[in-house]
Amino acid sequence: MSYVYFMLINPFVIGDWDYVLKVWSSWQSLNVGILAFISSLIAFSISKYNSEKKRSREFVAAKAFLPEALSELCRYFKESAVLYVEAYIRASDKEDSCKTSLNIALPNLPADYRDVFSKCISTAKPDVGEHLAYILSRLQVHNARLKISHIEFKPESSMVKIPSGIMANIYHLGELQALVNKTYTFARSTGVIDFSSVTLSEFINAYRCLDIEIEEINELYEFTKRACESGN
Repeated sequence: MSYVYFMLINPFVIGDWDYVLKVWSSWQSLNVGILAFISSLIAFSISKYNSEKKRSREFVAAKAFLPEALSELCRYFKESAVLYVEAYIRASDKEDSCKTSLNIALPNLPADYRDVFSKCISTAKPDVGEHLAYILSRLQVHNARLKISHIEFKPESSMVKIPSGIMANIYHLGELQALVNKTYTFARSTGVIDFSSVTLSEFINAYRCLDIEIEEINELYEFTKRACESGN
């Protein structure tokens, strides 16, 4: 503001046109510097705008494949739930020595979702990127736990099968399903992501999506309710 006043306003107020030209001539070096600075700001703004538009286009392109990737994960979650329910029922049966392999084969974690999630995370806005990254991190933990649960029932395993531990794994699987459910409307461009913690009703809906009868898993409802009340 000071520059504008002393360069453009004050010379016209206190002098004639010759005085104005004299002032501008004496401040020529400063004017060149100011113009160069303004030009750099304009160039930076244009570059930032173009970069943002490019990021937005790339995100839209990556997001187009997100619904399919989420559907793949949901199929994997359902297969995981079947394995966990069998493991829980057998671990809860005192007459079952749990020394024979589970009837359910270990589900294979889909591969296509990785590239889709990676592109979405790298081009999405921070809050969306963090949400998708959280799903990925929980997914990796789930996959590791699922493999351990499957190994525990092999004849050569000496691991103790604790029903409450399997129930906790079912709870975490429910959280994953609920997080994916929260993401579907955004992926289909019909809504935004709810970034709040998963509620009890969302957990119950997630269990239904997984074909888990909550009454069959002893204290699963109470466990889930306590977790929700304490902020998951």
